[in-house]
Amino acid sequence: MSQTLYLAADGGGSKLQTILYDENFHVIRTGRVAGVNTLFKPAEVVRSNIEAMLAELLEGVDGNVSAADICLVGGGDVMREALDRLGRVKNVTFRGESVIGLAASLKTSGVVALSGTGSDSFFIKDGVRQMAVGGWGPLLGDEGSGYDIGLRTLKAAIHAHDGRGEPSMLYDLVMENWSLSDLWGIVGHLAGNPEARHEVASAAKLCSKAAHAGDKVALRIYEQAALDVSVTTRTVIDACRTEWDGTIVIMGGAWKGHPRMFEVFRREMELLYPEACVTRSLYDPVVGCAVLRFLDEGRSMEDIRSGLEKGFRQFLYD
Repeated sequence: MSQTLYLAADGGGSKLQTILYDENFHVIRTGRVAGVNTLFKPAEVVRSNIEAMLAELLEGVDGNVSAADICLVGGGDVMREALDRLGRVKNVTFRGESVIGLAASLKTSGVVALSGTGSDSFFIKDGVRQMAVGGWGPLLGDEGSGYDIGLRTLKAAIHAHDGRGEPSMLYDLVMENWSLSDLWGIVGHLAGNPEARHEVASAAKLCSKAAHAGDKVALRIYEQAALDVSVTTRTVIDACRTEWDGTIVIMGGAWKGHPRMFEVFRREMELLYPEACVTRSLYDPVVGCAVLRFLDEGRSMEDIRSGLEKGFRQFLYD
């Protein structure tokens, strides 16, 4: 008997992650390429990356893919065109990032606090997004995001260099990371660079390293990020509180930088809302696509939970 194959894909500014799996929760193959948001990368580059990844993912695999569940922030049309050209995917469903983030925690209703390359907060009810706050991009918003943490990291290095800020190991980490002989070199590196957004966001890794080493400036950056995300989250909760059951799930890579960010965020939420239950996502967001697919196929949430525990442990959020 032939397998029933499914494809899950989650992508945005930093990466595109894919899983090819079957109806028995067996992961056949995984794929990963650089960010696919066409707001920040040329469409032809995104198209080339997606097509190469899909070709590798399906190489040597017999049969067609029954359904693909796709969550792309930017690049959705490019992904659709690539799948159509392949001719091996029968049905394509586009999913919202907040909905798959919640589904990755095996829930279909609640508040989602997203902090990845960008940031925003959402209220989801019965698998449908009801409200979103934030997500205005690096120039106009995304407070508390990976980009924002990276930008604050670079500014902290500059301020330490100038003497107008507290000394921090962030200065040395920035100098080392970009092989700079003079900190002014970072200006030339970023100016006119089409990858500037990614480069700035990548500085969040330096903040993570410094925070884990106990650097006070880096720890305060994570504390501020938590407070910034709490503002958008509070706005959502206050608008939807009569329908909210207390569930708050965090998602996105920025939360993984240092535990202090989650600790401060949870403290803020629990102080304001006694009914709040603040948790990390159980799995990476891409798994939410698989959860929603199995729900659409009529599987129970308990059946899905059991299947994921056996076959998808490599995608646990932590």
